[in-house]
Amino acid sequence: MRTLSIVMLILFATSSRALLAQHAAISGTVTSSDGAPLSAAHVALPDALRGVVADEQGRFYISGVEAGRQRLRVTHVGFRVEEREIVVEQGATLRLTITLQPTTVDMGEVRVSATRSEELVRNVPLPMQVAVSEQLLRAPSVGIADALDAQPGVALIRDGVWGTDVSIRGLGRSNVVTLVDGARIETATNHAAGLSLVDINDVDRVEVIRGAASTLYGSGATGGVVNIISGSGHYSDAFRFSGALGSGYGSANNGATGTLALDASATQWFARLSSTLRSAEDVRTPLGTLRDSRYHDHALSASAGLRPWDGQEVSARYQRVRAEDVGIPGGASFPANASARYPMEERELFTAAWTSTAPLPAVRQLTLRYVHQLIERDVELRSSPVVTLRPSAEHSMHGVQLLGNLRFGERHNISSGVDAWQRRYTGRRLRENAATKTTVADMPLPNATFRSIGVFAQDEIALFDGATRITVGGRADLIHVWNDEAYNILYIESNGVRNTAPPSRVLRWTAAEGQDVSWSAYAGVLHRVSGALDLTLNLARSFRAPALEERYQYIELGGSTYIGDPDLASEQATALDLGVRLRHERVSVTANAFANFMNDLVVDRQVLDTLYVKDNVGEARLLGGELGVEYNPVARFVLYGTLSYVRGRDTGKDSDLPAIPPLTAVAGLRLPLWDLGHADVSLMATDDQEHVATGEKSTPGTAVVNARLRSNTLRFAGLGVQLFAGVENLFDRAWRRHISTLRGLVNVEPGRNVYVRVRMLW
Repeated sequence: MRTLSIVMLILFATSSRALLAQHAAISGTVTSSDGAPLSAAHVALPDALRGVVADEQGRFYISGVEAGRQRLRVTHVGFRVEEREIVVEQGATLRLTITLQPTTVDMGEVRVSATRSEELVRNVPLPMQVAVSEQLLRAPSVGIADALDAQPGVALIRDGVWGTDVSIRGLGRSNVVTLVDGARIETATNHAAGLSLVDINDVDRVEVIRGAASTLYGSGATGGVVNIISGSGHYSDAFRFSGALGSGYGSANNGATGTLALDASATQWFARLSSTLRSAEDVRTPLGTLRDSRYHDHALSASAGLRPWDGQEVSARYQRVRAEDVGIPGGASFPANASARYPMEERELFTAAWTSTAPLPAVRQLTLRYVHQLIERDVELRSSPVVTLRPSAEHSMHGVQLLGNLRFGERHNISSGVDAWQRRYTGRRLRENAATKTTVADMPLPNATFRSIGVFAQDEIALFDGATRITVGGRADLIHVWNDEAYNILYIESNGVRNTAPPSRVLRWTAAEGQDVSWSAYAGVLHRVSGALDLTLNLARSFRAPALEERYQYIELGGSTYIGDPDLASEQATALDLGVRLRHERVSVTANAFANFMNDLVVDRQVLDTLYVKDNVGEARLLGGELGVEYNPVARFVLYGTLSYVRGRDTGKDSDLPAIPPLTAVAGLRLPLWDLGHADVSLMATDDQEHVATGEKSTPGTAVVNARLRSNTLRFAGLGVQLFAGVENLFDRAWRRHISTLRGLVNVEPGRNVYVRVRMLW
């Protein structure tokens, strides 16, 4: 630790001396062609790895700019990229007004960081999608998973209306790494609801990698990555104060939302505070009210940044999302009078980071980040009027990451670093019997710890004047898992008297520990055939070490029992992806075909009608593809569509894998409403899913129509107002989503939902 501290002090001192003399800056405003300011525009100096996001008034400020010629790039969703060469004079501030021209189709010009370095989507060989804050606001999404549902290759997993997750290319939950500002959301595999503990109103963008990405993110990324970037403050060329106030309503569950965000900034610092309150009743469906689908939650987020010297930044963030009295809709394994809910579920996150730009000649940027996250979950299951189960758990995670971006010559852009994190689980379960006044306490899992330390490196190589980009990378991880001993009964309390050593008390899990060394590798190629046509090829070898719940769980869910296996082997996967991208001013097409070959896939194997045991599938194969099309035939009218298909097979047993989404298609039309805004009408259709695993139900196909409206930002005396409205499930169709939990939690989706949302900016 002392050696690391000395090294960091040397790097800090070196970079400070080298950059103190660089006092040049760039400030300005980004507007659309009609003169309206563009909030959330990204203004970057890509060669210097410097970039900022414009504030609500379209203003931006970049300090610590090296004097001389610089390449400036400005991007925004729905607008063409503006790239120009600028000259910055020593000690001066260059002031710019940048006007972006609108485009109606996706040109792949959104920045992403999920590849460990800032880059445009169109320059990344990996199949990726990005949903920015404005897109998240267009639909009345309860959580991140709802907002991603329409993207090709991504499917919504239902654990209720509030509790949702995503599946990517047929793999979900434990096979998808989810991060919030660099912190992995690690929690239970059954009813995780991890994505529901993220405030969707405080998100800048969500980046989705479809396919294996273990080289960058380690264990668990065999299916993909969901990288959530929270909203942040902005530096400015003078003291500024701004804010945003929002409110929304949905008719299907009388859902109400209120949000508030406040921003203050100057040249050397920024501070941001935001909060969201939400409340909803049981949702209405075409078949009646869905019992236990209500929710109530509130979120608080605070962030701050400080630039003590040019090229140096220290930032910190705190988030707290707390849900109370959240219903979990009952399913096939529940008695008719049973109920389930989260009395409380909470996520707290603290992150701190130090970033230095160009601390050494070959190092363009160095970032040291610390994260701490605590997730607490209380569950209440009432299986009868007298019997209540109360599981509770804490998931505490600490992580440290050192990331360096290096450049050697004009061809090599290297991202490398060390990534270490540790998750600690503690929990218990109470079984209360009101008739006998007896409480039995046990442990569904032993208290256990999962630690991962990984070293990774990735090189992006530009060839043939940038027409071909080759990306190669590798990673090695040391994984250490250990657990405390756990008895089937902690104690029995009867009439207020507690017995900690009842005769039926036996040892369920012995104390144990184990280690595993895993490696992963990646190679990707992006070849630009022409200015509009790209070809991509991705080959990856990835792994996933079994989670604590999969190793040790002994969970009873309303009659069904799930048992873990501490001897599970790590999953190994080899993935191949071929892609074609056509990006033109009037048409955009992306098509991908993939094959994922997995060994020792961990699944819930049904032993009895209500008994599931974790098991390794010897060999599994997932094949499929995605297609996305946008076409602008005339004016600002856009026709769009997506198509997603995946087939999962246990090749060893010649049977279907569980939880595979059906063939899904989306077709829609976006059209202008004069100069007031845009309308969007879409049809989402699914095929029958009859390729089901043992214990799963087949699901008939369906078609659902949605209609949405979005106004332009109207400004009155410095106040901006924007309106979002629409109807989901326009024809009130009764339909079932195939991917819900195996115990049949949700048998029907919400009915017609008329919603409205207003946002005011100042």
